Amino acid sequence: MNHDTRYLELRYGACSWSEVCGITQMAGWLRKAGKLRADKQIEPDLMIEVLSATAGQLTCPQCERLGLTAAAPPDDADDWPEARACEACSRPIDPQRLEAVADATLCAACQRKDELGQLETETEYCPKCGSVMQLQPGKSRGITRYVYVCTGNPPCRL
Repeated sequence: MNHDTRYLELRYGACSWSEVCGITQMAGWLRKAGKLRADKQIEPDLMIEVLSATAGQLTCPQCERLGLTAAAPPDDADDWPEARACEACSRPIDPQRLEAVADATLCAACQRKDELGQLETETEYCPKCGSVMQLQPGKSRGITRYVYVCTGNPPCRL
């Protein structure tokens, strides 16, 4: 199992030095600082926590000053648009659809159903407490009749 999938960025602001470290490099920094024995291995999550806490005691290799900072390296998540869920089915709306129709609130499939009049999005709410009502078979004999029942806790009697 490769633990180098977790990274921390060490940096010193005054001289603009920075280094992105994997687990192996983090272990090297902690051994230099005397926080990890040469013959010991620790969990990657714990190593990240210890290095984050110890970074202020480490010296910059470029300007040899004390006081590095440790943080997760910046990622490109800000470059991607935020996913939006369909109001009818709660699935993510396709990014290409959002690019074409920026204010789309329904996915393409639900939009088609809505245009054909087949989309059922109306929800019944309890007139007493406002909880969602659920359609259930009634308790009468003979022909099955369906009634709306409150899903509140405790359910309202209508």
